[in-house]
Amino acid sequence: MKSVAGRIIQAFKDSVAIEKPRIYAEITFDRKLLLDVILLMIGGTATALQGVVNGALSDYTSPGFPPWLSFAVGSVLLVVFFLIDTRGGKAINWRNSAKTCPWWAWLGGIPGAAFVVIITLMMPIRGPAFVYSIYICAKMVTSLIVDSFGLFGAKHRPATIPRLVGFLIMTAGVLMVSLDK
Repeated sequence: MKSVAGRIIQAFKDSVAIEKPRIYAEITFDRKLLLDVILLMIGGTATALQGVVNGALSDYTSPGFPPWLSFAVGSVLLVVFFLIDTRGGKAINWRNSAKTCPWWAWLGGIPGAAFVVIITLMMPIRGPAFVYSIYICAKMVTSLIVDSFGLFGAKHRPATIPRLVGFLIMTAGVLMVSLDK
């Protein structure tokens, strides 16, 4: 059995791979990929607009009202989606899910709520370009760490040199957008 230090060193070695850039064979450009990209672009646009709209609403109401409204309206729409997707909840084996699902998987709403509250508070103060450039950078750092270590059941994708260079280029762009006066 390895020591804690040995396991940490091995996890780091497993998380960073120096390899030649390669085209992933499993990724092909087809209609499904195109639809996925379009849906992700809609989602990205929606979150950008959500922050701006919530920030403006907080100027007229209070900082606590827009996040509450976002979750209230979103909850109604998500209940409809949930009922359709799961045939009224019947498609889920609730007993098995409760027994086998990791405890942390049930807490996904906490980061979502933190996101909406923080974005709502910061948007009127800093503006969309600054807020979202820092947000995207933080999201990429977190994603790279999660991928590199396969945290939370994510597929393990090592932090290769091309991925790290891409991250550094993106970070430089974030700094240029957020620090420009």
